[in-house]
Amino acid sequence: MAKVTFLVLEGCSYCNALKNKLGYINTSFTFYNCDGNNDLCDKAEIITGCDVYPMAIVLDINNSISQIVYISNDYNTIGKRIPLVDEITGFPVYSIDQMVEYIIKL
Repeated sequence: MAKVTFLVLEGCSYCNALKNKLGYINTSFTFYNCDGNNDLCDKAEIITGCDVYPMAIVLDINNSISQIVYISNDYNTIGKRIPLVDEITGFPVYSIDQMVEYIIKL
């Protein structure tokens, strides 16, 4: 499984739902709290053009961002890999359930 870091916000119902769903999986994930730690979160928002949390940052073998999984309102892009910047691709999803399902398959 790929290395995944989830960008979350304190008190966010979607972020809490994600943590609850991932709690049933026998794999540990890293959670990065965006409250007060804005560098990585701001970068993800700029790259994706999305400010909805949670987001999943997928790292390659060099610990560089290779993919960002995020919830999108653009139904034309959902479920499709899209080029973002440099070597980073985006994978827009429509729900927390779809995000979890996609991450588990990595």
